[in-house]
Amino acid sequence: MKRILVVIFSMVTGLTFGQGINFEDVPRWKDVLAKAKKEKKAIFVDSYTTWCGPCKQMDKDVFPVKEVGDFFNANFISFKLQMDKTPNDDAIKKGRYADAAMFEKTYQINSYPCYLFFDENGNLVHKAGGGGLKPADFIAIGKEALDPAQQMLSFKNRYIKGERSAEFILAYVRKLAAAGDAQLTAVADDFLSLQKDKFSLESIQLMMFMTTGSSSKYFMSLLKNKEKLATVIGKEKAANYLKKVIDAEVMSKAIKVEAGKDNQRNYKVDELGLLNYFNQFYSPDTAGFLTAYHAATILKMMDENQSYLKAKEVLATHRSKLDRQQAAQLALIVARKGAVKEDNELALSALSPYQQSDDHLVNLTLGKLYAYNGQQALALEYAAKALQMIRKSKPNYPDISAEEYLKRSLSTNPTPKIISN
Repeated sequence: MKRILVVIFSMVTGLTFGQGINFEDVPRWKDVLAKAKKEKKAIFVDSYTTWCGPCKQMDKDVFPVKEVGDFFNANFISFKLQMDKTPNDDAIKKGRYADAAMFEKTYQINSYPCYLFFDENGNLVHKAGGGGLKPADFIAIGKEALDPAQQMLSFKNRYIKGERSAEFILAYVRKLAAAGDAQLTAVADDFLSLQKDKFSLESIQLMMFMTTGSSSKYFMSLLKNKEKLATVIGKEKAANYLKKVIDAEVMSKAIKVEAGKDNQRNYKVDELGLLNYFNQFYSPDTAGFLTAYHAATILKMMDENQSYLKAKEVLATHRSKLDRQQAAQLALIVARKGAVKEDNELALSALSPYQQSDDHLVNLTLGKLYAYNGQQALALEYAAKALQMIRKSKPNYPDISAEEYLKRSLSTNPTPKIISN
C-alpha cells in the first residue's frame, strides 16, 4: 500500500522520487518556473548530454547520495535538461528541445555538465560545472548558489561596476573557469592589461591559472620571462610549472599513427616530432636528451626490445642529465627483470648516485634490481624504505611486511601495450 501511495504521489507532484535529488518530471521549463514561483523556491538545472562521461558519473555517484538529496530537495526545485538529440528520445525529451536550444544560447553553455541556478522568478544567479565532484563538493556549489555574496551574478555585477582588485579578479576568474563561461579570457586579459607590473605575483598566478597548454599565450609569456617567473615564485616552483605544462603534451607529440595492411593502424614513436617539440623550449642538447629519454619509455608500450636498446643508448650518452626518477625508469627497462646479469649491473650503476635517496620509486627500483641480482638482504632493505615512504603518503596502506611488498612489486602487471588495429 505504501509503495502504491509513493507512486501516486510521484505522479501527482511530477517528481522523480528517490533517495537523492528529486528531479522534476514535468514537460517544460515553463512548468518548472511556475512551480518555483508557487513554492517560492530557487531552481537548480542540470544541463547534460547523453555522450558526456562526467555527466554520467554525477548521475551515478553524486545525485543519488542521500546528503546531496537532503540539501537540494530542501532548497531547490531541480530539473534535468538534455542538451543533445538522440533517436531514443521519448516524447518528454523531444518536447524540451526548444528549451535546450534556448538555454544553450541564452546562458552560453559550451561545456558539460553545466549546473545553472535560478531564483524563484527564473533569473540566473549562479553557474558552475565540472564532473568528478564528490558529494560534499557539489553541496558546496549549491550553498554558493544560495549565498548572494558568492553567486556568479554578484561577482558579475561587481565587475561591471568596476571592481578590479587582484583578490576579487582571481576569485571571479576561478568561478568563470568552473562554469566554462565564455567571458573567462576577456576578464583575465582585462585585469592583466591594467597591471603596471606585468609580472607581479598576482599577474603570474592568474597567467598560471589560465594556462591550458604549451601553445597558450599565458604560458608563452611566462616561458619568455622565466627568469622573472623564478624570481617571483622561486626557481623550483617555476621549473615545475614549465615542466608540467610541457610534459603534459609529450604523448600526443610522440606517437605517430600510420596506415598498415588491411586498414590496421600502426603506432610508432615520432622522434623527429618530439625533437621539434622540445626544441621550442630547451637548448638543442637538452632537447636531444629529452627526446631520447621519452622515446625509450614510450617504446616500452610498443616494442620492448626497441625500448631496451634506446634505454641503453640514453644511459651511455646522457646519464649525467638524468634525474633520479628518470634513472629509475630507464634502469627497470634495461634490467629486463634480471634476464642478463650485465644489464642488471648496468641498471644498478645508473642508480648508484641515488643509493641514499628518499624517493619511493628509486628505493623500490633498487629493491627490485637487487632481487634480480640475488642479493636478497639488500633487496629487502630498499623495499622496506620504499614501504615506509608509501605509508607516510598513504596512512591506510595495507599492513604488510617488506618481503610481501617486494613480492607484490615483482609480480605487478607489465606495461600496457598499444595494440595496432
